Amino acid sequence: MKKTIIVNEDSDIITYLKKYDMAKNKIKTYIKLGFIYVNDKKIKLPYKLNIGDIINIITEDIDKSNLDIIYEDNNYLIVNKVSGLLTISTDKNNSDYEDTLYKRVRSYLNKKHEYVFIVNRIDKETSGIVIFVKNDSLKKKLQDNWNNIVKKRGYIAVVSGNIKSQGKIDNYLYEDKMTFSHSTSFGGKRAITLYKPVKNNKKYTMLDINILTGRKNQIRVHFSEMKHPIVGDKKYGSRDNLIGRLALHHYEISLIDPISNKLLTFKSDIPHEFYNIFN
Repeated sequence: MKKTIIVNEDSDIITYLKKYDMAKNKIKTYIKLGFIYVNDKKIKLPYKLNIGDIINIITEDIDKSNLDIIYEDNNYLIVNKVSGLLTISTDKNNSDYEDTLYKRVRSYLNKKHEYVFIVNRIDKETSGIVIFVKNDSLKKKLQDNWNNIVKKRGYIAVVSGNIKSQGKIDNYLYEDKMTFSHSTSFGGKRAITLYKPVKNNKKYTMLDINILTGRKNQIRVHFSEMKHPIVGDKKYGSRDNLIGRLALHHYEISLIDPISNKLLTFKSDIPHEFYNIFN
């Protein structure tokens, strides 16, 4: 991949290329690796540009065919994870061999000579939005104040049974030694789930869900214990496997960007197979 820039003012190269939405560290890395040429010659820092100089930025073509990228800029990379793919490996011994979303993103960003840090996770069986950032400082700002920064965590689920009205589940969850989560009247961590039906028939209901807390398997446990397990959720009691996957999708997240202080909203399309359940 080649990008050509004709210099129209005298300047040092870092100041000049920053006008083209390139971060300072990225420019330094590209020069160090020999990706930036001026007048067909590799350069070293510091470097002074003159009017009429020709800059060529030459990088390798980057394959992102195994990623569904929703949004990307100099700070964020928002990806739509497919069902059945781990967000990140839970086994350090197998992390180099296991196919995970993190590994795919790391490979993609490494080729761009950018760093990768994961911010949120979703279950292997769940599809939808996962947030990555490109510097450790932003990751810490997001994670250290996550519950205040995040304004909405929207999920779509199809559950067994007919739920006719909206509701709120507010209890405490704990994880047992077999990695199952359960409600408890003492101990555990508070878990709050808001939900409203958007489509239903006699056998199934599609729910628009907003979680105010992010506990492990929170949505799956809450609806299983309501006797409305999510379709395809064998772990938590579902006997329906109509679409060959868990019918849970993280479709929207809204958060306050710590850098700009602006509200950012990212959305992912609801899988078409969810609607097929009602056809």
